[in-house]
Amino acid sequence: MPGWNLKPKFLQRSQSVPDTTPAPPMETDGRKLPPPRQSLPSVAPEAAAAIAKLRSRREQLAFDLERAESAHDPDNPWAERIVLLDDTLATIEHDLADLATLQPLPLLPLPPTPITDVAAQRDDPIAVTFRIGPEGFRYEEETDWDQRGGPVVRGELVRRSGDAARLVPATFSDDRREDLARHLVASTDAFAVDLRNRALEASSFPAAPTLADFAEPCPVCGNWREWGGACATCAQRAFLRQQLNSEAIRIAKERDAEEEDRHKWAERLPVARRRMLDLDQQIAALENPKP
Repeated sequence: MPGWNLKPKFLQRSQSVPDTTPAPPMETDGRKLPPPRQSLPSVAPEAAAAIAKLRSRREQLAFDLERAESAHDPDNPWAERIVLLDDTLATIEHDLADLATLQPLPLLPLPPTPITDVAAQRDDPIAVTFRIGPEGFRYEEETDWDQRGGPVVRGELVRRSGDAARLVPATFSDDRREDLARHLVASTDAFAVDLRNRALEASSFPAAPTLADFAEPCPVCGNWREWGGACATCAQRAFLRQQLNSEAIRIAKERDAEEEDRHKWAERLPVARRRMLDLDQQIAALENPKP
């Protein structure tokens, strides 16, 4: 049939020339695309295992190298810690100097009021009694027992009557009355323990004790010594001085250790660099073997 195109429709499509116009660049919102991945040279399984092991060693060495390089930096972590330790040492030295320059308080002796009616009861419960002026004191021992029912240690003496704060003279200023009241409480307790121990040992009681013996002025600090001659204020200052000295020794040792550690890492730098260079050369030789 003349004029008829008997080709199938899919063969009737025009064969157009392929479009060679380059595609527009991909939108990246201002971000850079990663570079094309380069194919790594193929290596034998044995070499790949050796490379992985060397790279692991290199990561560990990189930390040591960074630390060794920081030891040569003036603003290194060791220097920062040493500054803090120096500040602490300076504070301790200042506190010690303050302790050494404390001036003693004015000495305030107590009147020699006689201590009378001194007695001790050795029966259970053990008790001691005495009187200072109008104030009467009684102490009793609390017995300590173990699980087997037997006494193990001497129990604590408990004050049942008497108020040492009433013994403070009215002539004392308010800023010293409270301190003296606390001191007399401790001193009367010490006197009671001394009486209890003397009674148990069948020793004689102190001869003619007075209130002044409970608060003898301490020439070192200006406070008062307890019965028996101990000064609580001096003991407290000695303990504080010992603590400060111990802390100063500890801080000084810690400071020396920081400086020693920095010096140790600084000396490692040349060795760390040579080891890093050697590892890089080994890795490069395995990744790029010579033909």
